[in-house]
Amino acid sequence: MKKKILASALCLAMMASLASCGGDKDVDTSNKSGDASTGDVTIRWSWWGDTTRHEKYNQIADKFEEKNPGIKVEREPNSWADYWDKLSVQVAGGNAPDMMGQHLQFAADYSTRGALQDLQPFVDDGTIDVSKVEQSVLDTGKMNDVFCMVPMAVTTQSLIANKTLLDQYGVDYPAYNEDWTWDEFAAEGEKFVKATNGEIWFTGDWSTASMNIVRYWSRMNGQEAYTEDGKRGFEEETLAEWLTMWKDLRDKGVIPDAATTTEDKSNALEQNLFSTHKSAIASVPANQLYLYAEQAPDEEVILLRQPISNDKKQGVFVEGAHWAVSSKSAHQKEAAMLINFWTNDADAVNIYQMDQGVPINNELASQISENLSESDKKCIEFVQAYMEVASGYTTPPAGATELDTELQNYGSAVGFGEKTPEEAAKEFVAKVDEVLNK
Repeated sequence: MKKKILASALCLAMMASLASCGGDKDVDTSNKSGDASTGDVTIRWSWWGDTTRHEKYNQIADKFEEKNPGIKVEREPNSWADYWDKLSVQVAGGNAPDMMGQHLQFAADYSTRGALQDLQPFVDDGTIDVSKVEQSVLDTGKMNDVFCMVPMAVTTQSLIANKTLLDQYGVDYPAYNEDWTWDEFAAEGEKFVKATNGEIWFTGDWSTASMNIVRYWSRMNGQEAYTEDGKRGFEEETLAEWLTMWKDLRDKGVIPDAATTTEDKSNALEQNLFSTHKSAIASVPANQLYLYAEQAPDEEVILLRQPISNDKKQGVFVEGAHWAVSSKSAHQKEAAMLINFWTNDADAVNIYQMDQGVPINNELASQISENLSESDKKCIEFVQAYMEVASGYTTPPAGATELDTELQNYGSAVGFGEKTPEEAAKEFVAKVDEVLNK
């Protein structure tokens, strides 16, 4: 089943970015940081995530050190927000981790700064083995035709829902492989909040989570977040309608007030609104199902699709995070070895399993399927069905990281009543054009 996901659905993979990677294509792939056999090589590995993910990745680092006794791995785990704030400073200071996580939403900001090393030489010399990975999957790691990122896995955005709560309060929701419209979603939200006497929100406020969620809305309106030439792809009115819809949900008590939303953004997964039973639905990548299921052991947690437009237009697209090597690293070969370990070592794949989505190594993905938890099996089933209606999208250009922050600022201003949706949309669109025209 997993191979089917990778082989067929991922042929829809993202279009190439206008960005470029750093580093020398003719890089010397020999050990540039000393003799690893002497144990004097230390590489830094940085990632984002929650407590459970940190535990898994520390196990992987331990296993890598065990199998490569000359290399030590210094770990730098962070929350999602802290990760990008810290990485931006590290790259600017020439002190980026040797191996770092990248997301297509922000990758161009780093590739255009020459921060990502071309990995093809490490593929050519066998340090990174990609023989069991579909080419369409590998292509998602190319920036301006330079292979500078190896996918961690593949996933899609989803709604993670507490089925027990939804059933208890009479919510009508679709099957995992069926759709519901935004109007239907909002109506069920109002019904749910009324049934709970306002004690539980239907969902959190996604209005300004990231430009990725705006991309869904834009695609439903026949637009995109960005154009292929790196410009704005959505209209001011489109964003105003998005912010207005969420303002209405906020005013009706379907989603939290702005202060609660702001506080929730800094909460760890185990303290967020969903995990503490203050909301019934969360919008996160499908591969995080098992993490949320762990927070509700006595209840049933399921995957649902993102709402579609009222005229039945889809917005879903293929997603996935990547690993990259710093172009400034003195330990590029060792970092490439760690990427290869993540991709091709059975012990590593058995540790992270579906943490980032479907593993890209077809052979190992098939091997772990029998040992997966029920939530991970449900994730595969969900992703399999969702891929059938997903499509590719234009990779965000340089400036996307800054615009994510700006979107959150303007959305927060609407939430706190400081700006109307129309004012925020007008000002944000002007900011988008300013940043992308630099």
